[in-house]
Amino acid sequence: MKVQIVIRQEKNKLYTANIPGLKPNIHAFGTSLQEILEQIHERLAGTTFTFNPSEPLTLNKKDNLLEIYIEPGQRYPVTELQTFEEYALQILEMLPGARAERTPDVIQINLGDFRDEKGIVVILTSEAIELRLPTLEWLGSHTSVRSSKLWKRIDLDNSKSFDIPQLIASAQEAQSKTFGVCKFCSQKKPSGWMSQQDVCQSCAEKHLGIVY
Repeated sequence: MKVQIVIRQEKNKLYTANIPGLKPNIHAFGTSLQEILEQIHERLAGTTFTFNPSEPLTLNKKDNLLEIYIEPGQRYPVTELQTFEEYALQILEMLPGARAERTPDVIQINLGDFRDEKGIVVILTSEAIELRLPTLEWLGSHTSVRSSKLWKRIDLDNSKSFDIPQLIASAQEAQSKTFGVCKFCSQKKPSGWMSQQDVCQSCAEKHLGIVY
């Protein structure tokens, strides 16, 4: 079954983690997300537990959310993490408040949305890392949908290492550059809320007579 781990960074780079809805409660403490996972798997392997997925999930703004698969009595060997999983943990440690969802073969990490200058979507598989920028797409005058657009795709090669912090920083810089400043109200807004490069939708209605 798939469960969610709430990871909180305390002072002095110490992480704490727990799995809401799991009885008995399992807590872990460590200085890295891999250490957290090792502790959780060790404790799950020696525990008979029940899981209530309907228990409310409470998150602080900077809490990370990580999904894993667990099965009673079995420990998944975190010492054998695949390369893309190691990159995912590294990215999560860099992005407080990020949310990680996964299937067995794909991990998607989301930080913020189209309204955030530092917003980013990262999709990781064993073949590649995709860095995507959150967007707001308009399907009609009154219909919008939150989406993302590809910024860069990197093919993974186990013989190469990548500067993940630099890639994330560059993607977030690219996201920030998609924002525009309205010449009427002087507010900086995401591209999905701009009518023109230098006019937001609200001011376009107010000053230019454009009707949405």
